[in-house]
Amino acid sequence: MSEPDLGPLSRHGSELLDNSTDQAPHERAIEVLEQAVAAGEPAAARLLARGYLDQGRLIEAQELLAPLVAAGRDDLADVLADVLADLGLTEDAESAYLVAVAAGDSKAMNNFALFLAEQSRFDEAVEMFERAVELGDTLAPANLARTHLHDRRDVVSALAVAEQHLDTARPTTYCALAEVYAELGRLDEAEQLLRTAIDLDAQQAHIDYAEFLHRHRNDLVAAEREYRLAAELGEPAAGYHLGAFLLDHGDEDEAADVLEKAASWGDLDARRLLDTEFELVAEP
Repeated sequence: MSEPDLGPLSRHGSELLDNSTDQAPHERAIEVLEQAVAAGEPAAARLLARGYLDQGRLIEAQELLAPLVAAGRDDLADVLADVLADLGLTEDAESAYLVAVAAGDSKAMNNFALFLAEQSRFDEAVEMFERAVELGDTLAPANLARTHLHDRRDVVSALAVAEQHLDTARPTTYCALAEVYAELGRLDEAEQLLRTAIDLDAQQAHIDYAEFLHRHRNDLVAAEREYRLAAELGEPAAGYHLGAFLLDHGDEDEAADVLEKAASWGDLDARRLLDTEFELVAEP
């Protein structure tokens, strides 16, 4: 699916989003993109939704996207589906995913499969991951292997998928195969795969390596180092993982700071942890 051409306001807003690490410039990016939407620039809506989601503003993203998808903007259905899923509107989310999938969007197929797995619809999830893999999605092979491993408890299938799709062009496959090897007790091979994944800039390689070091090596110092590296590099959900690790190991003050920062940038898991379990720790 081709992306709409950027208009001048959309281009400026996109540049602001890409270069904003503080909330004030990010707010300016959102203002520019709201102007771009009002001016009818086709690419603006997806960028504005990204700006809202970076701040966890799900309702505003839904209110922006839902009328556009209803009016025929099928190219926005994948983003709307993710928003609706995060809001817990499962039936509406599934309807939106199906629109995106019908358009042949492999990324939407991968996200829909993750959604199906969260609903414990594992057979459907596997089928959808396989469709995404066939279309060349970069994350689907690893997610397919992990679904076999963690959800179906089928190590044999997980191993077959992970080994079949191991590919430097899809570096998350190295992390998935490492998880399978670790489950089989092949720890040295698993660790080497994770180091390779880091070299290949896999999406959450430092987080995955930290979890391996914590769970399989019982090396808390090295695990914390990797979680901090993940946060420095901006790996997805790094703030949540670092904050949860710090909280579990007694550093409540820093955990709160890390989680609050992550939540302010749209990390929903960090927000949930702050709103639930952290309150229990913070009580006198």
